[in-house]
Amino acid sequence: MTTAAFDTLQAARDMEASGLDRIQAEAIAQAIHRRGEDLATKADLAALEARLEGRFVTETVRAKNAVLLAILAALGILAGIGLFA
Repeated sequence: MTTAAFDTLQAARDMEASGLDRIQAEAIAQAIHRRGEDLATKADLAALEARLEGRFVTETVRAKNAVLLAILAALGILAGIGLFA
């Protein structure tokens, strides 16, 4: 995953301007930044969606092929016993 941009310095300055002392503001900004490293970005989600869609299409094609092969096999068996003469 890629990390979304987060300006810890600006966040700390904003919190300090709102009344927090500098050490608290910096600690909070760092905690938010570290937590953000675990989050998926829109690009991460789009890439995952594309991979899953590709797998779904592949599995759908395989399932259809398996059904067609089963039908052809059944027809071959029926033709072999003379039902389609």
